Amino acid sequence: MTTLVLDDEGRARSLDLTLNAGRRYRAIVARPALKAQLVRKLGEAAPLAIVAARGGLVGNLKVWENLVLPSTYRGEAPLDELESRAEGLFRELGILRERFAELCALLPDRLTEFERRLTAFVRAMLAEPEIMIYDGLFDGLARAEIEKATRFDHLFRLHFPFRTALYVDAEDPMLPALSGYPTFHLG
Repeated sequence: MTTLVLDDEGRARSLDLTLNAGRRYRAIVARPALKAQLVRKLGEAAPLAIVAARGGLVGNLKVWENLVLPSTYRGEAPLDELESRAEGLFRELGILRERFAELCALLPDRLTEFERRLTAFVRAMLAEPEIMIYDGLFDGLARAEIEKATRFDHLFRLHFPFRTALYVDAEDPMLPALSGYPTFHLG
């Protein structure tokens, strides 16, 4: 559970969110400042990873470096293990070895919007978070890409069945795949 206290300008109103392990949730958050506070409070409660709409990738690092930087910085796994896990995750999402190698050699500005989110998702999976946050995951994607992006959480659930996922959006994306999840409307 996390408590967020905010007023009309983004400060001092009380809100309790209870996120149970192994469940999926949605938060519709209209104000960026409120979203930042929500993410910060959740990060205080448990290790989390964020799949941001723009990917959150470092622009002057190749995709491969973006994938492994957080995990190597924290000393979580050797590079050969990270490579094997990353390649396996890409494969589970339909990206074959040759395309994986091509993507890893690119800088983020050469990726499509979907490929940036895909890279961010795999990087997040390598961190093995307790809470996975999908921030604007579907914003600006074509219908076929939205269908592919909905597979991210299925894969997260397959690898980490007792961990929590939270979809955060500025407005309700009205997707049938998300319709059954408990939804919080914030500010």
